[in-house]
Amino acid sequence: MENLDSPINNLFLIGAGFTRAVFPEAPLNADLLRSIIDNNPKTLLEKYKLRYQTDDIEILLTRMDLEAVELQSERLKQDRQKINEEIAAYFRQFRFGKHEARLRDTSWLQQLAKSVFTEYDAIVSLNYDCLLDGALDYYKVWSPSKGYGAADVKVEVPGTDFEKLPNPKNILIYKIHGSENFQTTTLKSPNIDTRKIGVVVNGEIYPESARNSQLGVADPKQSYIITPSFVKTFYPQIERMMIGALRVAAKAKNFVIIGCSLRLEDSFLWLVIAAFLSEGPDKPIIVVDPKAETLRDRIKDYWRDAKVHTITKGIEEGIDDLLSLVKGNEP
Repeated sequence: MENLDSPINNLFLIGAGFTRAVFPEAPLNADLLRSIIDNNPKTLLEKYKLRYQTDDIEILLTRMDLEAVELQSERLKQDRQKINEEIAAYFRQFRFGKHEARLRDTSWLQQLAKSVFTEYDAIVSLNYDCLLDGALDYYKVWSPSKGYGAADVKVEVPGTDFEKLPNPKNILIYKIHGSENFQTTTLKSPNIDTRKIGVVVNGEIYPESARNSQLGVADPKQSYIITPSFVKTFYPQIERMMIGALRVAAKAKNFVIIGCSLRLEDSFLWLVIAAFLSEGPDKPIIVVDPKAETLRDRIKDYWRDAKVHTITKGIEEGIDDLLSLVKGNEP
């Protein structure tokens, strides 16, 4: 869990392109609506796709959110939550443990986990899936017990050995859009019922930490993900993750962006970039993406003096170049 006095080495921003490097069928944002409908023909998204006449999931969900507010419709609100559940369920297919036999021999993934990620690194993940979480757990460089960036995002099973697991490299993951295995729970006390976030743990998600364990979430309510809509609300735990991401951005020595399109409307991501550069405009940003030069230009349009290195390859092909750059930028 986050310690404000801890040093920060590198900050990583991980987007959907990372998952696609492992699973070519994994969708980017523009493909998400069609991918979910193809995977689940009974999804409510099909109904609202026809209603709003759009192939863009962000436009669809935004219109649904606005209409629910305007009409004060309980039916729309219930359908909206069902869609959240359907999206979370879709991303469960990308759990590391489901594909362990194939993925454990993926050399670039092992190199990323063991060599690129170093002690006191921080990772801002935009992905709902648990592929990265599972890989880092499998290679024993990170533990979910103490590895998420908000202390109160945790497993609600007190007194278990799981809670005693160390976080070997003190790497923190900030899943600011939630996760397919995050569940809302209710904390009951004599005077107040407080909603919060718990973490589902099993061997599909965390192959190492969940070994010989099948831990659920006490009093689970519903999946917690921030779905792609221009109307967003956050639980306090996610807001604390976002604050933590800004803190570590200010302290990080390098900022590595992998598989993220840096859309201009993702205002929080640009705030993270500003937090990083405000503490030293010479601090390097490294972009790993086939369209890295386009992303570099976008960053420099935003912050003219930004020092941006580009690796115009997918992460699976650019891992050696990334390792060389990160090591070369160490003080």
